[in-house]
Amino acid sequence: MQLLLDTLSFLWLIRDDPRLGPRGRRLLQDADLVLLSAASLWQLAQQNAMGHPDALTASEALHWAEASGLQLLPIHTTHLLQLEQLPPQHPPADRLLLAQAITTPLTLVSPKHNLRGHGCWVVDPRH
Repeated sequence: MQLLLDTLSFLWLIRDDPRLGPRGRRLLQDADLVLLSAASLWQLAQQNAMGHPDALTASEALHWAEASGLQLLPIHTTHLLQLEQLPPQHPPADRLLLAQAITTPLTLVSPKHNLRGHGCWVVDPRH
């Protein structure tokens, strides 16, 4: 199975947060490939620039991703074109993650239930 972590799931992983449940940890351990999107780096850079108290810098996140054995998924034109097929109600970073998961295809790991039903598998890592 090939997984794409959303930003929150990535933070839970690198911080060893208990909200990343046993099922989520097993899923990550058993995966053939675990990816972190460049969209998550962008989201963290935005949060950091706005003074979010818990935000990592994009370079710190990239370091943690590499140290954790994650691969970086760049943003491709096909991902951007898929955005036109998605409803606008989700935040930009979530829409881009969905577009990447749909076009690549990947299973999106996210606790956000509202991301389901858009053409890709979404797995909640909390359980």
